[in-house]
Amino acid sequence: MKKLIIIAALLLFTIALSGCGAGSASVPEVEPNGNTVDLVIEATDFKFDQAEYRVKAGDTVNVTFKNAQGVHGIQIQGFKIKLKDGETATFVAAPGEYLISCNIMCGPGHSGMRSKLIVE
Repeated sequence: MKKLIIIAALLLFTIALSGCGAGSASVPEVEPNGNTVDLVIEATDFKFDQAEYRVKAGDTVNVTFKNAQGVHGIQIQGFKIKLKDGETATFVAAPGEYLISCNIMCGPGHSGMRSKLIVE
């Protein structure tokens, strides 16, 4: 019985770690184009205020995360950005589409909290 519990615990731990690494590959460095964009991403229970956010390649992006309702955080795939309510990060946008997801277990709708950052 002990072996079964240990195996189950290791399996759950492995699954949890595999989810943490999803989207962790970093994006290529891009030369700034001189434009600065202030991007605010706002969360309510189980959704973001926009399905997608758009910026231009080379833009210096100041992204701020705000909780309008509930307890949420975000991570932006590839940029190694993780923010809590009121936090800001700055990055230079590289072309591509990047997943934005809630990184705090917020309830039954957590897995559906997804949006995109589209860099054109």
